[in-house]
Amino acid sequence: KQWYRTQSTGNADEVLLFEKATFLVVAHHMRREHSDPHRFEKISNIIKQFKLSCNKMQSFFRSIEVRNSSFAAYIELFTTNMYIMVVMSDPQVCSGAVKLNIANAKRYFKDTDHQAATM
Repeated sequence: KQWYRTQSTGNADEVLLFEKATFLVVAHHMRREHSDPHRFEKISNIIKQFKLSCNKMQSFFRSIEVRNSSFAAYIELFTTNMYIMVVMSDPQVCSGAVKLNIANAKRYFKDTDHQAATM
């Protein structure tokens, strides 16, 4: 549960971890609550549909970036069995900075996961 507390997530408004095969949310951290109780289910379904579209084209996606005038969202392969989604309310945020923060979080998570496995 401490994975989101590292500075590696930067100033993210929301960080979610998805199981790779099903895209079900396995962990999340939000700076503020949202009023939609089905929010995670909707996000999961959108990503699954995108994944299915990629599969039909015999493609595999490792990451995706979505921006509009209100936010920027990044979804990236995080571990061998998880994806991470980072949502920033600043749509002008630098993509490279977010990707660097995700890479830092990957290292932190990998080290923490490895330590837990050896205990």
